[in-house]
Amino acid sequence: MSAPDHSTRTAGRAAGPAAPRQAPPARPSPLLLGAAAVTVAVLALIAVLAADAAGGSNVVLRDAGLIARRGAPVSALIADLAVAVALGGSVLAGWLLREPGDRTRAMTLVAIAAAVTTLARGASLAFSYAVATGQAVGSERFGSDLNVFLGTDLGIWLVLALVVSATATTIAVTGSSVTVARIVAVAIAMVGFASAMTGHAAGDETHEVATSTMFVHLLAVGIWLGGLAVLQLLPASSRDNGRVVRGYSHLALICWIALALSGVWALAVRMNTPGEVLTSPYVQLGVAKAVLLIALGGLGALQRRQIATGFDESAAAGAPAAAAVGTYRQLALLELVLLGLAVALAAAMSSSPPPAEVVTPEGSPASVLTGYPLPPEPDLLTVATQWRPDPMGIALACVLMLIWWRPQGPARDRSATIRLLLGCAALLLATNGALNVYAKVLISVHLAQHLLLMVVAGALLGSITPVPARARAVLGPRWWLAALVAAAPVLLLIAIYAGPLLIPAMDAHSLHLALQGLALGGGVLSVLAVRASQRPLPVVAAPLLLLVGAGIMLASTDLLIAASWFGVTGRDWMRDALADQHLGGWIVIALALSSAAVAAPLLRRRPG
Repeated sequence: MSAPDHSTRTAGRAAGPAAPRQAPPARPSPLLLGAAAVTVAVLALIAVLAADAAGGSNVVLRDAGLIARRGAPVSALIADLAVAVALGGSVLAGWLLREPGDRTRAMTLVAIAAAVTTLARGASLAFSYAVATGQAVGSERFGSDLNVFLGTDLGIWLVLALVVSATATTIAVTGSSVTVARIVAVAIAMVGFASAMTGHAAGDETHEVATSTMFVHLLAVGIWLGGLAVLQLLPASSRDNGRVVRGYSHLALICWIALALSGVWALAVRMNTPGEVLTSPYVQLGVAKAVLLIALGGLGALQRRQIATGFDESAAAGAPAAAAVGTYRQLALLELVLLGLAVALAAAMSSSPPPAEVVTPEGSPASVLTGYPLPPEPDLLTVATQWRPDPMGIALACVLMLIWWRPQGPARDRSATIRLLLGCAALLLATNGALNVYAKVLISVHLAQHLLLMVVAGALLGSITPVPARARAVLGPRWWLAALVAAAPVLLLIAIYAGPLLIPAMDAHSLHLALQGLALGGGVLSVLAVRASQRPLPVVAAPLLLLVGAGIMLASTDLLIAASWFGVTGRDWMRDALADQHLGGWIVIALALSSAAVAAPLLRRRPG
């Protein structure tokens, strides 16, 4: 292509006013950076003093040496603050910010915070090794058995958090698009997941609750604190944008609720008796965090009042009310200080041993395998009364409903709302009720639990999830490709049950959560593929036929799945594990045929 001549370029310049140049984002002032550094230093001092008060008499901490005792809470504080900024900033950039310049600034802060997280995680790994082995940093023996430590559950999760945070840093510097921001948000959330898995010793029946509540806690505080911090560093036009502020305010309210519930639950499983509120420094730090959370709730209520005054009532006038916006900013800064103090106390708690000791499971086979005592023989009464609350399932259901009924959200169809409620009810039933209790010891119930997540909860939630336009363009005219996409989650689930991964998924809480997530997300994906296709009947038939085939195999085979688990639970009821598997096969067939009976008439009536 030839270059335009000089006259063309001159005419182009004269044709109209020059496009305004986008000013580069302003850098934080040295005063702001200095204030932030002083704040972090004060919070680090508070974390060290609080950690010393909570665990100063602990023999293991004394053996780890002064550097590890002082460095562990400081590195934990820096890592927690940095991962919060990275998570909150990437959530803002991925879901709330619309201006490219704002996303660029937010993702720059996210990249810096992710890099700081990586460095702090590296320091935490060294300090954790010192505490676990009793080898002081810098001593002659330090690092002599590092390979052994890295092979433990604690070491594996610490290394995973380090690797994932480094990966998130690399991704964050590649761009500032919405897609990049969302990928970074997921990666940083996985850093929080790895951190949560190190927060409680495995081996007793409180481990699953403790780690799940910790993950919810870390996600909530990260989105709340990090989002608020990054929001305050944006230009005034974006920081005070009504849509962005209202969206973040609703997100912060969800985080406050999640923090309150998960924090109380997590503290309860780390206590022996309620009297430790008066005797245990560790529990007292948790109570202090609860007091801060109450104060933060009050600040949030005041902020929402200022948002209503400054961003809603004067919207017609074209500018926010200056006094209300100024008050909102002052409250936001105070909220950041209180959140930072709460993180400092949390860092002290993470570097100190809780009062509750790990309870060794009783000697029964079921207790050794699952960490829980063998449940009673299932009948109508026990099925109705056996419950094992799961923080992840409860949190997910609550978040789905709060997002659905968010302020400024679109008008919701009544039938879609009913499907949301039914989907959340199925999710809660599968993850908290008798299915969650007996799935640990009965293969039939394990199958029923995951099929309920996929075929009922996932399908209902998928029916109300918007179908991406790209999926319609790709899958719409290609029914065979849509059928492959719809069948893929079922094929993956069959492979896990037939292969060697089922027992690890039963034994490790992280893999157990991943398997449940696969079932739920797979159900959503299958329904989206059906809805995107122009020929939905053959698409919906593909996964259902696979389920029927799998059910027939389960009901007819003499080979017991996961025999070293389900065959040795020590049940004195329903002793025949193979008969239970045959029952599970018939359950799979019944659910598949029921789904087909429901889906077929609905798809025939679908317009277009």
